Amino acid sequence: MTDTKSARPRAAGESTWALPLLALVPAAAIRQFTDHSTPWLVISWVCCALSAVLLAVGWSTVIRHGMRGPLSWAACILAHAVFAVQLIWLIRS
Repeated sequence: MTDTKSARPRAAGESTWALPLLALVPAAAIRQFTDHSTPWLVISWVCCALSAVLLAVGWSTVIRHGMRGPLSWAACILAHAVFAVQLIWLIRS
């Protein structure tokens, strides 16, 4: 039997920011390979909203447990930069 209370909480790492980036892959593909019709834009907005929620979850982990190191901060900045680019593209569409 394992004791779950003794498990140490883990600080946010690079993997914390991977899911928001993966959620933006369909939006980036739609941006590059479609005609930007309404159904595709709706799918892009949903992907962007999912990424925003996952970014907020990542920040809640950072606030509760801290950040691991410089690579984690680099992944965080990359995730937020890609999110900002996709959001600007969606707003302008």
